[in-house]
Amino acid sequence: MPPVTQQSSPQSRARNDASVEPPLETLAALVARFRERGQRNAIVAVARGGATTLTYAELAAKIGGIARGLRANGIGAGERVALLGPNSPDWIAAYFGIVETGAAAVPLDPQSTPESTAAALVHAAPVAIITTRAQHAALAADRELRCWLLDAAGSDSDSVAALGAAGDSCELPPIRSADLASLLFTSGTTGNPKAVPLTHANLAANVAELTAARLVGANDRVLLPLPLHHTYPFTVGLLTTLAAGGTLVLPAGISGPDILEACRLGRPTALLAVPRLCAALMDSVLAGAAARGALAARVFAALLAASIVLRRRTKLRVGRWLFRAVRARLGGSLELIGCGGAKLADELAWNLEGLGFRVLTGYGLTETSPVLTFNTLRRSKLGSEGRPLPGVEVRIAAEDDGTPGEILARGRSVFAGYWRNPAATAATFTADGWFRTGDLGRFDSAGYLHVVGRSKELIVLADGKKFFPEVVEQAYVSPLLREIGVFERGGKLAAVVVPDEGEVRKRGALREAASVRDALEELASRLPPYQRITSYRIVRAALPRTQLGKLRRHLLPGLFDGAAVETSSAPTELSAADRALIETPLGGAVWRWLAERYPQARLTLDTSPQLELDVDSLGWVALTVELEQRFKVVLDADHVARILTLRDLLREIEAAAQHGGTPQRAAVPFTPPGPVLRGFGAVLLALARALVRVTLRPTVTGTERLPPGAALITPNHTSYLDPLVVAAALPWRRLRRTYWAGWVGVMHTSRWRRLVSRATQVFPVDPDRDLAGAVRTARELLARGYDVVWFPEGKRSPTGELQAFEGGVGVLIEDVAAAVVPMAIDGTFAAWPKHRRWPRPAPVRVAFGDPLELASGGQRAQIRSALEDAVRRLLAELGTRATERAS
Repeated sequence: MPPVTQQSSPQSRARNDASVEPPLETLAALVARFRERGQRNAIVAVARGGATTLTYAELAAKIGGIARGLRANGIGAGERVALLGPNSPDWIAAYFGIVETGAAAVPLDPQSTPESTAAALVHAAPVAIITTRAQHAALAADRELRCWLLDAAGSDSDSVAALGAAGDSCELPPIRSADLASLLFTSGTTGNPKAVPLTHANLAANVAELTAARLVGANDRVLLPLPLHHTYPFTVGLLTTLAAGGTLVLPAGISGPDILEACRLGRPTALLAVPRLCAALMDSVLAGAAARGALAARVFAALLAASIVLRRRTKLRVGRWLFRAVRARLGGSLELIGCGGAKLADELAWNLEGLGFRVLTGYGLTETSPVLTFNTLRRSKLGSEGRPLPGVEVRIAAEDDGTPGEILARGRSVFAGYWRNPAATAATFTADGWFRTGDLGRFDSAGYLHVVGRSKELIVLADGKKFFPEVVEQAYVSPLLREIGVFERGGKLAAVVVPDEGEVRKRGALREAASVRDALEELASRLPPYQRITSYRIVRAALPRTQLGKLRRHLLPGLFDGAAVETSSAPTELSAADRALIETPLGGAVWRWLAERYPQARLTLDTSPQLELDVDSLGWVALTVELEQRFKVVLDADHVARILTLRDLLREIEAAAQHGGTPQRAAVPFTPPGPVLRGFGAVLLALARALVRVTLRPTVTGTERLPPGAALITPNHTSYLDPLVVAAALPWRRLRRTYWAGWVGVMHTSRWRRLVSRATQVFPVDPDRDLAGAVRTARELLARGYDVVWFPEGKRSPTGELQAFEGGVGVLIEDVAAAVVPMAIDGTFAAWPKHRRWPRPAPVRVAFGDPLELASGGQRAQIRSALEDAVRRLLAELGTRATERAS
């Protein structure tokens, strides 16, 4: 199959070249245009106290002053000046001032560590640095580097503002298009960052084509919250907006309130974003709808769905009118959202389109200045990365095995090679001069590029299966899982998981680890086996990302290995609030006791009892009992459900102590039904038995093994049909004195379900908040002579195979006088598996085993193991009988 090459057609080039001003050749020519635009607003900088504006004339004057000041201080053509600081009008003026001297700017990440910044400075070898006072103080090793400060007072000799007075009489040199303008560092998503030199010609070519496409115009105001040391916001946001004569709106920060304030004061017409920012915007919209109540949320969802359908089918943007209130929060003028830096999910893009925004995406790299392809206002396809820019050729190097080919590029905006790194340069270009992007993709029949992933990130398993980690990560989307990073280890899939702490607390922190495991198993069952995660580690800190939101995948294995030992790190200093927490008499005493109780652990206030100290739902029972005995403080189920760290534990202890008194624990948190409800329950059970016997025709063996007295019956669990099958298998008289353990997430979610549960003698089990209460209920019922059905696996098996038994059954059996009867059910998984919407007929077999003889005082793990083995043997016997019948 021959390589596929795409470039813009001559017709599109002719249309785009019809711009008012001639194309740029250097950034100095762009500054010359600033001087011509006079009092039009160039920048609106929004601070927490208001907004300040900078006109084009004022910006040009600042740039000229800085350029002449640098020249007077000996900064000449071909030298490099580092630029380290947050987005600001002075950062922008300093950048243009540097390049007007003929020097090259080296923008650096202000969020980087001092060590990384120092390494970048060594590699770039600048002669001076323009930075902030705090950043300069952190670079102790580079104090000899000449420095001017962005945030110093204008009267200070080392301030950027003072540079202008130093060189009023200096002449500025002519700038050539081949001169180096920027030395930028890659984001380092797959390894160490590399330095990318971009010339005036590289950047000017990209800006000229983007400006000609009229994405923004002189009347537009572009909100730019992204850091300017990245080439995407720098070229697409800063250079293109100023080249078009528009106004740049800079927020005070990247938080939600900062961006909303910038929208209110700057009234932007366009937003330059990355997918994570788009997702945060959409989440805030959905949260606002949910805050108005369930009905309002449903109406909002219905209107959004209708708007998306109309947008897809008719191109109409009715969301502009339907969601005017939403758009008003963003200034009321926002029309266009440009998204880059990473792949934007199709669903998210359509949701934003449904709200009435126009969403445009593109593709490029630092090495290509950066844009290679983009969607225009006239020609766009959501879900694609657009078509190549005029002056750029993009080629797909097709592969023989059917996988997507590597994207290759060449053109005016493509760099010539890495800074002082000939080996990396040689590896990055083909023999005939094409730049190898390292990304894989394809062109569709209309010429739109679709990027499928990084070639270095393609996972190849031991059996040859190939896929991109993003495919798996998207499949593991869940309210409980805030982030997940997938990588290959030993031919299998491993992952680092960050739970959503708010969702964990909502569900109950008691079983955090188990809840995460359940969510992963639930989602995995929808994937082919080779894409299922086989091992994972839970961490609390956000996964490492670049400032544009790209996951730094090469760090995941180390994070995984570190989490295997500990998931928290000890802070070097305690905050005032934390110090006050452990310095109270009660807090200090509890902290010392915890250190004695867990001598092998390295305790910090961020230590997770569930994840690092292995305190499961039953471990909390023992822990809270000891707290009550030692410190006379009772933590009830609601307290425990909020605890994710030892800091939370100390706070809950202090809160409980301040309230004083001891909550009364109910001996049995379940009231048996009265005669009316019991009669209603008998009717329901009779109907259920009849339905099961007619549709599934279960074969039942071993009922003679049921003891005459109270019994704890422990079936395996693969389907919602299992309780009905158990009801059909038990003798009627036995059934009428049987109680059932039922998960609150199914049996107690509505008034009707609670009524049915009471009538059929189902008592609530809440493993996330109060498993101990369910255990007490079951023990009391057994002591009164009733039978109890308890599913030891705790949940339905996603595969039909017997799952490990939960610890609750071990605690329940300890010291109980009742018999323990294993029970096996075969066939209900085939009839109604976990992810099938409706059941279907299938043969069902049931077997009761002999009551277990368990040694008194046995360990919980031994009890669980013996019971699990008994159920497994019964299942094997049922399978053997089924095979014999078939033969």
